[in-house]
Amino acid sequence: MCALLLALLPLTFPPPAHADGDQRALSPEPVDFVVLVDESGSLSKADVAAERAAAAVLALGEVSERSRVAVVGFGSATGSGPGPVETVCPPTRADAAGRERLSSCVSRLHRRTDAEGNGTDFPAALTQALSLLSDSEESTPKIVFLLTDGRLDVSDSPAYGDDPASRNANAEKALAKKVAQARAEKVQIWPLGFGSSIDKKQLDALAEGGYQSRCADLPSARPGARVTKGSDDVAEVLLTAFAGARCARTTSGDAKSVTSSADLEVTIPPVATDGTIDVIKENADDVAVTYYDPRGHKVPLNGKADGSEFELVGQSGPVEALRIRNPYPGTWRVHVEVLDGAPAQRITATAIWQGVLRSYIVVDPPAPRAGQQVTAHVTLQTRQGVVLTEPAQLAGIKVSVKLTGDGFPARTVRLADDGKGADPRAHDGEFSARVTVPRTADGALSFTGVMVGEGIAGDESPFPTAVAAAEPLLSGAIVLEDHEVHAGDTARGSIEVRNDDDTAHRLSLALVGGPKSGAPAVSPRKITVAAGKTVRVPLSLAFAPDAEHGAVPGRLTLRDETSGQVVTATFVRLKVVPVPGFLDRYGKQVGAGAALVLALAVLLGLRWQDRRRVRDTSDIQLILYRGDMELSRLRAPTHAGSEFGFSLRAATGGSQRLLLDDSPGRHRVRRAGDGGLVVRLPSGKRIVVARNHRSALSDGLSLGFADHRPTSRSTRPAGTRRGAGGSERTAPKEQPRGRNRHSRGRGGSAAENATMTARRPYDDDF
Repeated sequence: MCALLLALLPLTFPPPAHADGDQRALSPEPVDFVVLVDESGSLSKADVAAERAAAAVLALGEVSERSRVAVVGFGSATGSGPGPVETVCPPTRADAAGRERLSSCVSRLHRRTDAEGNGTDFPAALTQALSLLSDSEESTPKIVFLLTDGRLDVSDSPAYGDDPASRNANAEKALAKKVAQARAEKVQIWPLGFGSSIDKKQLDALAEGGYQSRCADLPSARPGARVTKGSDDVAEVLLTAFAGARCARTTSGDAKSVTSSADLEVTIPPVATDGTIDVIKENADDVAVTYYDPRGHKVPLNGKADGSEFELVGQSGPVEALRIRNPYPGTWRVHVEVLDGAPAQRITATAIWQGVLRSYIVVDPPAPRAGQQVTAHVTLQTRQGVVLTEPAQLAGIKVSVKLTGDGFPARTVRLADDGKGADPRAHDGEFSARVTVPRTADGALSFTGVMVGEGIAGDESPFPTAVAAAEPLLSGAIVLEDHEVHAGDTARGSIEVRNDDDTAHRLSLALVGGPKSGAPAVSPRKITVAAGKTVRVPLSLAFAPDAEHGAVPGRLTLRDETSGQVVTATFVRLKVVPVPGFLDRYGKQVGAGAALVLALAVLLGLRWQDRRRVRDTSDIQLILYRGDMELSRLRAPTHAGSEFGFSLRAATGGSQRLLLDDSPGRHRVRRAGDGGLVVRLPSGKRIVVARNHRSALSDGLSLGFADHRPTSRSTRPAGTRRGAGGSERTAPKEQPRGRNRHSRGRGGSAAENATMTARRPYDDDF
């Protein structure tokens, strides 16, 4: 049977797209764009300044240093003057050096004189833009932004014929051909008009005629014309259009008229992984700007601090831009100071940002049969491994799974994080749905996680597999019991594998998509399961002493080395946290004493800590049993306090495991006064788990616990002895039914129940 199944499966399976060898961190994808700026004679001095600022905002606000930017000024041709277009900024990489060059070259934009040709030649401008974009990579989005205060007007240009009356009509025909060329070459056109002489219908036609590729089919990313009454808000409107074009978002800027100093505020949401704060000034020489993150920390203008990277350009120009990689979420403060004696000026601060996310997908069972229903789970993580869980972070983000394969057309199923149906718990960042494999499927399968959202970009994570001809011969489950670990310590769990084949199988364990540096050492790397056997082995993830604090990304995958098939996989829900100091652990319990009574305050505080320590559940590890077989262990959170919650969840193979769960209506755990535990069930019923014993839970399951807190000699029950680390080594014993002295109606007398109540002073309201 083994040979038959293996013949129907591919020998190897490619790793996920983002599981490349160097684990390169996700970055915003580049775009190539050209800013076409109208230099016609109808512009005022203020209009020209606004156009320069708008062009600089786009050039400096770009979030990817791999993008290329060009700026072109245009008017119209005369018989003897310069041509209708001038490339003031040739295609330039938007890295630090390139952004400085762009900040300088936009100053060459100006209002044209009659001799220079001050008409409005849209066809010539678009021709130049298409030429500049012609050498872009095929996969790089190409965008043209057109900034104008008027409409097509080449009545003074002999380039469109000798008859002035027919020149505009000829230019319109030429423009239509160029717009069609833009569509054919996959170039988007985003026009922005300002002033009272705009031909909105003409600008709409430009936007609709160009390439209509949209970022994840979002309305904000559909090319369209923007029109504003004056030039004051041109930069902000153009930046909003730019954000839509490159799948990013802007947050409303703060603008003030500043005479001496002022604080401007911009907000960067938690989902943002890359962003730029743009400050627009009327006179750069008179303004100094300082930036503060949401915690009030002054950030460097260049370099790294607190996990973020900073790069400032444009201080000497009308726009300066602080690019931030991994920005701290919240409201940033931009402090501006105008030099003494300088006139008041209007200063605006705004932000453009993008959330570059990575998706991870797990499918259960990993090798389904045709017609079988499977469960797909997807999580979204930032490049630092943070799983998005808050509703505000996930607002507007839609997650789906796309099923492709041999023998059927592709289909897409929407996933949900609402705690209903296939989703185990609401708002935990795990999106789930049941997906039925088509009955006609007869070969390779691929489940791909897809995300859609305003300002969101990321990978599409595939889970490659194949249709199985029969029930899988290998099944298993991976349980990671610890959810927090200190640098230099080890997170632990377990792996259970069942082999129904008549030959042994060798399996390999790997952390897929783990951290780029400082990845934990995973053990065991290999597992051998004999024919017809079930094995349970301990799992460990050992972290180096210098491991970075924060969430650990990725998933643990157990793969059969013979077939290449994934046997089981699970998301890594683990965080490296600092070693708690005295104040971290007991800060809420220690009052601040005045200097004159410091000794007394410390003494009182220590006595209070001792009382709280008796109630603290942080050192408890719950153990779930079926009969004498241990199914799962669950360590309490590091700062659990007087109680914590958990729930039961079915694992692969019909087993059960314990999960931390603080949502309403779950199991709750507290310490009892006699050294045991009190567990309140979702029904409201309470059971007592005595030290070194187990108590019946439900459906043949029982619960015990290990207490890793050092126990004083006076409180240690008789018959126990110390183990390594101060823990007690007597194995938990099943409490016989009908003899639980803490349960009235199961053999306990009223007097014994009264004694039990008196011994648990902490549970009166539990």
